[in-house]
Amino acid sequence: MPETSKKRFEKLIEGLNSSDREVKLMSISALGILKIKNHSEELHDLLSSPDKEVLLATIKSLGQITNPASVKYLIDFISNSNEKIAKEAYESLRKIDLSSVEDIPIKACGADQPVPLRKKIVELLLSYNDNKVRSLMNEILRQTRDSELLVPAISYFIRFPSSESHTSLKMLSDNPIWNISLMANLALTRLKDEGAYNQIKRLVMSSNAEVRQIIVDALNSHPLIEDRVIYQLLLNDNRANIRKAALDGLVLFAADERIKIIRQLIITEKEKNIRIVLVKKAAEEKSSFLFDDLFKLLQSSDEDLQKASIEALGNIGEKIVDRIMIDYERMPLLIKEQLLLVLGRIGSSKASSLVKEALYAKERWIKINAIEAAVNIKTPELIESLKNVIKSTNIDIWVMATAISAIGRIKDDNVVKILIPNLKNKDARVRANTIEALSAQNWEGLPEACFPMLKDRNDRVRVNAAIALWKSGHSEVFEELEKMSHDRSRWVRASAVFALGQIDDPAGIPILIRMLHDKEDMVYRNVLEALSIRGDIRALIPLLNEANRTRLKSEIYESILDRFAQNIKE
Repeated sequence: MPETSKKRFEKLIEGLNSSDREVKLMSISALGILKIKNHSEELHDLLSSPDKEVLLATIKSLGQITNPASVKYLIDFISNSNEKIAKEAYESLRKIDLSSVEDIPIKACGADQPVPLRKKIVELLLSYNDNKVRSLMNEILRQTRDSELLVPAISYFIRFPSSESHTSLKMLSDNPIWNISLMANLALTRLKDEGAYNQIKRLVMSSNAEVRQIIVDALNSHPLIEDRVIYQLLLNDNRANIRKAALDGLVLFAADERIKIIRQLIITEKEKNIRIVLVKKAAEEKSSFLFDDLFKLLQSSDEDLQKASIEALGNIGEKIVDRIMIDYERMPLLIKEQLLLVLGRIGSSKASSLVKEALYAKERWIKINAIEAAVNIKTPELIESLKNVIKSTNIDIWVMATAISAIGRIKDDNVVKILIPNLKNKDARVRANTIEALSAQNWEGLPEACFPMLKDRNDRVRVNAAIALWKSGHSEVFEELEKMSHDRSRWVRASAVFALGQIDDPAGIPILIRMLHDKEDMVYRNVLEALSIRGDIRALIPLLNEANRTRLKSEIYESILDRFAQNIKE
């Protein structure tokens, strides 16, 4: 391992040899989260540990690091008598790219080995289209009669058809064991065997859902144009998981056929998760023939369906703008709001004119959505209209705050002049958004304006001012954030933590680590997020300690630690 890397992670590596079991376990887990290839060398010796928990942690970390050099050490553990160890070793090997070390699992899969071990190794090799792997699978087809091993080996030839396997598959297609026969026939269909096709067409009508699921999963691994008839049946299956899997077969159909199928399924499908997938498929088509069906979904009470439909309609583009404009005034308020977001995605001249008109509507959410659309389109005319909205008197505060945030994303010298007066707005949201917007404009007068705002009565204003000052080179604001981190108000502490995550000051990490003990969940979550953003190695062990405490759900800590690993500082 390079000396710089050793020095940087010296404490973690030393922890592997600690007599303190908890320190050792933490160090093992930390190296896994860091995912640095060379660290696997430091972990291999621990695979001989008699401590089962240390062994499990080591195997898991090697799986996270994914160094192919670990395969020769892990392969023996997949047949371990301890079920947990065997499972962890298998999962770790699944994560590692075996293409450069295929000889190791192939050698371990000899005919003299027990079937359960060989089955696991075969499953590990199923995604490798390689001559050596193919030879192993052919050998199993010819020499084995155990269904536990035959079924995964046959599935390999569904994904990677081989004429060499035809004779063996033909013999297996009449096997009295139903799943062997089914898989063999599926593999033969990939070799264009007509008899096998006819058999699968009969079986797809089976009342046995397990049979139908096997068929759709197999076809998805290597779809052929001839499969369209089977997919049409599966797309209307009475099992939701089968219908969802069958959506992968839509690529086999011509564009007009796909659109017809999608339209029909959007109408008939009741499962939300499948409808969302269908809408995403519709978005890929970009066809105006899907307008009516997607438009109806804008009226759905489900927010996820609404968002997916807005994206799909936006993808259709300028072709649907005229249809929207014709009926826009007669539409319910909620639909108007959604359609403005659609127009913002389209961005044509006609779309711009309707968005501009909506900026001066009476209704709050019409204006707010029009602002979002306008900033997406960014025509000079719409930018001027946004400026006028900000300059308006008696404007709704929510609309004002939204417009300021939006215009801050547009680089324009004249924007600064419009924004400056709002630093003194009586509404805290407006003041806070104005600081953010001016900071994005790189305004030279920002430091002078922000220093007084460090004493603002609103914590978000103070935090935004501190972040803006830090970004402009004024590191002294750190003291203000440190004071805020001790405030009695949870809102103030939460804001301070957010800011410490945004500014790149090493001195902020000890403060954030201390605040992991904050009893307020909103502060605590902000601390976790801030530490994951900063990616400072000092925070890794404290974060692992928090994960072990399980104050929140385990998946939250997994996400935090994964983000931390991505942001680890070079």
